[in-house]
Amino acid sequence: MPEPSVSVVVAAWQDTAGLPECLESLAAQRPDGTEVIVVSSAPCPVELKDRFGGVAWVDAARDLPIPGLWGLGMQRAGRDVVAITTAHFTPAPDWVPVIRRSHARLDSPAIGGPIDPPCGGGLVDWATYFMRYSAYARGGREESRDDLAGDNASYKRAAVLAHAELLRDGFWEQEFHRRFLSAGRTLTFVPNMRVAQRTSFGFRRFVRQRFEHGRRFGRTRLRGRGTAVCVLYVLASPLVPAVLLARISGRVLRGGRDRARFAAALPILVCFILAWAAGEAAGYLDAAGTRSGA
Repeated sequence: MPEPSVSVVVAAWQDTAGLPECLESLAAQRPDGTEVIVVSSAPCPVELKDRFGGVAWVDAARDLPIPGLWGLGMQRAGRDVVAITTAHFTPAPDWVPVIRRSHARLDSPAIGGPIDPPCGGGLVDWATYFMRYSAYARGGREESRDDLAGDNASYKRAAVLAHAELLRDGFWEQEFHRRFLSAGRTLTFVPNMRVAQRTSFGFRRFVRQRFEHGRRFGRTRLRGRGTAVCVLYVLASPLVPAVLLARISGRVLRGGRDRARFAAALPILVCFILAWAAGEAAGYLDAAGTRSGA
């Protein structure tokens, strides 16, 4: 199969920190006609737009979440494959070529890769990494997985458009992943498809984001379930922080790296975990209330 063309959608959520470094890396990978689309909920400096003149710029509402930004970019993209990331990540120099080769040889509708940690970053950056990205760290071999990180993922555009109704609410990658898996398709993790985290959203913004994303996760998880199941999930929700912390700690200990950073960032990480758990419980309560009122 010939190598496909690629659109890259970069979400800049509420600030443009890291965006110049991200676009600089992509600029060196564009001789093959790669399309780059920046969807931003923050004003992009004019000098940045002038510097990267071949980039398509899409303005979005300030309150739109990252999946909403990705969704707008997905609808604008015109190439065979759509790769997504955020402004806080710098793709490896061969990121686009790896994506093209991987989609040419693999039938998977979704292909993703590892996220390298924020070397030299502060404790909030590291706590963000452990909370959100440690499950996708430094993979050593190509394999099928149940999930991929949207911040370093690529999709056959036709496969996404086959579920276009989901895009009305943005591109929430886990919902698409579930659709692909339920149809018997595979998600493939390719270790050479790398991005590196450079910064983070800051403490307060990430706490709010974790709560809102946890709430959506809770509502989605119980979609179509009966009232009794909803009540059971609500009753079990106090266990969520312990489960998440144990899962993240296990990954760090098994990896044998970044243990000192993990210990130093642990108090901040616990705050992020509690924010997610509170949101997840709120989502369960939303679902239970909906079912009992039906």
